[in-house]
Amino acid sequence: MASEESRNVPLLSPEQARDLLGSIPRRPRRIFTSRDHISTAATVILSFTAGVIALAGHPWWAAPLALGAIVIAHGWIKSRQDRPNEPRLKGVFVATAFTIWLLIPIWRGLVHGETIPFPEALIFAGLAPTAWLVLYFVLLIRR
Repeated sequence: MASEESRNVPLLSPEQARDLLGSIPRRPRRIFTSRDHISTAATVILSFTAGVIALAGHPWWAAPLALGAIVIAHGWIKSRQDRPNEPRLKGVFVATAFTIWLLIPIWRGLVHGETIPFPEALIFAGLAPTAWLVLYFVLLIRR
């Protein structure tokens, strides 16, 4: 009978429970600086330009732009992963997909000499920048 009485006695009052919950620190938010916005804009612009140039038939001219976009993108992911409350694996997957989608038009241009007519080239050149923008917007929304 003593054990039944001890179950009915609350361990904390509602005020103590609120105080205890209030003492838990809030989860850190993702912080976006102007450097994040500039690196994302540079990545999107460089990758889109590289894709259009590669699909227009000049893959060698697109290679330095693509390399710049890849270096900026992977550097940005690395700097984000060093911060608290950042996704660990998702960013790596998106960076890998970005790199592959960016290099496919250049590779096809170098190996097969493929070109795509102008309106369709914008769609295929936009795959890598779109993947990057989706990651960036998801991080912005879920901060």
